[in-house]
Amino acid sequence: MKKRNLLIALILILLSALCMEEYRPYEVLHSTVLSSPNLTEHKITLIVHSILPIDHERLAKEISEEYLQMNSGQPNTYFELKLYRTRLHYRFDVLYDTLLCDGEGRLVPEIILGKFF
Repeated sequence: MKKRNLLIALILILLSALCMEEYRPYEVLHSTVLSSPNLTEHKITLIVHSILPIDHERLAKEISEEYLQMNSGQPNTYFELKLYRTRLHYRFDVLYDTLLCDGEGRLVPEIILGKFF
């Protein structure tokens, strides 16, 4: 009976820790802005605090909107987002994904530069 109660307590502690991790907002660890006359690139490293699947499009749109509120008026803006699931993943350098999105939060395969005249 004691073993069963101990097992139930451990499972409840584990589940509560996972729930607490899921409800935390994302955390920006590092941000760099590279700019030139026709391009502005934001390189952002962040922890999303999620074990469940992540909606990449929603996350990219949310981060791009937040950064453009602070840094508006930049030409041809792109974001490179390095995503880590938890702080433990970051500490052990286990990268979840890298996203590239434009200034409107749309995921793009590569940076598209305008023509020079």
